[in-house]
Amino acid sequence: MVGGKASEEDHMPYTQLLRAAGRATGAAAGLGLGAVFGAVAALRHGRPLHPQGVTLRVTLLGEGAGRTGVPLLDDAGVSDGTVRVSRAMGLPPWLPDIYGVALRLPQTAGYDEEPADLLFASTGDSRLGRFTLLLHSDLSDGPLTTLLPVRSPAGPLLLRLEPVPGSTVREVGPSLRVPDRLSLSYAVGTGPWVPVAEVAVGARIEGQDDPRRHDPVVHQLPGTEQYPVVRFLREPAYAAARHQKVPGEEARERGATEANSTR
Repeated sequence: MVGGKASEEDHMPYTQLLRAAGRATGAAAGLGLGAVFGAVAALRHGRPLHPQGVTLRVTLLGEGAGRTGVPLLDDAGVSDGTVRVSRAMGLPPWLPDIYGVALRLPQTAGYDEEPADLLFASTGDSRLGRFTLLLHSDLSDGPLTTLLPVRSPAGPLLLRLEPVPGSTVREVGPSLRVPDRLSLSYAVGTGPWVPVAEVAVGARIEGQDDPRRHDPVVHQLPGTEQYPVVRFLREPAYAAARHQKVPGEEARERGATEANSTR
């Protein structure tokens, strides 16, 4: 204590205790979610959430308007990638559902050969609504956000996708109608949304639904990292999903193994 006031060092044990408690709580919750997702995946013989979807090609046009320390948001440029559009609970097409968009950008900003995965879900748009999942009857009904923040040089970062006004909406699958242009924005915490890029949605990738896992914990956006509590919450659930084979994945892996054995 200095001059009758508590110093930062005086609070250090309590701060460390709170952080440890947060990590423990996140880990316990994550393990619980992992068990639930694993059980659902086993019953469905595939993905526990977003069981069926459609994969499309996209082009991201960066405007260079960001001030985050994250190259994808701050730099102007063009990036090609894919999106997987799906309904989270797999309800009948005539019922509202939580919509999901999994954006995958290979070799983002030239950092490495691993892709960057960004997962968006239908939410509200207010300071609290951006953290709240909402049922939508259509993908273009409202915004989709990344829901949980990631750490960035600018602070806790959230991303948002929403249809560009005047964009054309087309049907790409059962109860899946997708705007041909989406606006990508970011916010620091509960701050204002800052538009930084436009995502042009292209042709559907024909054939079987892309079985590759989208995982923002393993495939992080360069310039960001997961908060420990968020990582403890998310990782067991994603791990449980990764351990379940989706249709086509096992056959593809078996084919790759056989091909390698003949070389």
